Amino acid sequence: MRYKSYELSTYWGDDEYEDRKANVMRDDKGFYVELYKGEELIEVRTLYDHSEVYAENAAENYVIGILNP
Repeated sequence: MRYKSYELSTYWGDDEYEDRKANVMRDDKGFYVELYKGEELIEVRTLYDHSEVYAENAAENYVIGILNP
């Protein structure tokens, strides 16, 4: 049985990265992060072998400009 995904947290950029947003999500396989630039979904990064904290760190790194897919 496949469970519906749900959002755990959202991160927003500011200053030069104010157009970035990242959603930390979870489904039955684990955690993943949706990376947005403006309204456009740039990437879905699956982090199924990692913890929620790892996914949150990835989201934060994207919105502050460390992670640039």
